[in-house]
Amino acid sequence: MTKSEQIINKLNELKEQDTISSYSHIKNILKNQIIPIPFYEYKPYKLIRFRRHNNRENLFEESDQLTYRKDILNITNFGRANEPGQGFFYCNDNKNQITGISEAVSIFRGNENSEEEVLTIGVWDLKESLKLAMILPTDENIGKNSGFDEMKKFYDGFEKSKEFEELKKFNEFIAKEFTLDLQKHKSNYKITCAFSNYIKEKFPEVDGILYASVKSEFEGTNIVLWPEVADEKLEFIAARKSTFKKVANKTYTEVQSIDSKSYDKQTDKINWK
Repeated sequence: MTKSEQIINKLNELKEQDTISSYSHIKNILKNQIIPIPFYEYKPYKLIRFRRHNNRENLFEESDQLTYRKDILNITNFGRANEPGQGFFYCNDNKNQITGISEAVSIFRGNENSEEEVLTIGVWDLKESLKLAMILPTDENIGKNSGFDEMKKFYDGFEKSKEFEELKKFNEFIAKEFTLDLQKHKSNYKITCAFSNYIKEKFPEVDGILYASVKSEFEGTNIVLWPEVADEKLEFIAARKSTFKKVANKTYTEVQSIDSKSYDKQTDKINWK
């Protein structure tokens, strides 16, 4: 068994342990690895972020209600990238609005009885480009997204050596963890969380991670930014409240939308009338 395979086996073993120490052990293992990471300089036209009206809210009147979660005392579970107590800025670029909807609509998260979904979409401008770590597609998901495929082809041909082939095994393992759908697989986010925080701590010049969307069958992309990056590099500009009705199995159509009229940056007030 190679060293990479030993590490992967140990990480899988720790992921299944229901203990506090298992996550710390995963993080410490990753901290001691050399992991070649592909990076991507990117400045999309806009970034968008969806928030569900879980508590029947009428209108969100502050951008602070649409950005990353700041109620860290209430963040008790692992997300795909964030630890409990961490609020990260999960978003999409303007080309991936449908992807964002598929990520936000609750029927894709196990709520099969949902007949109506109400979402508010926040829109942000970028003040400067983003430097993102890319989670490359797994071998099984090649052909779903041409941009990711091109990066993987370049990455795979970067170096021809036994050492690099070993490192590629580890990257393939991380990529597979990012593709797991928790509604379909008995799994958790411990490894993807630990890896995201490895990126954050190891590469301070990196703003976040770009990865394929599980809910869009890996055709669309998601972005997660660190909270300080969202504060420094993004500028909120507008919002839209949309109501979606179920018309078929896991198919929704937008039946109503309301656009914000203006935004007061000084007071953080979203004006809807």
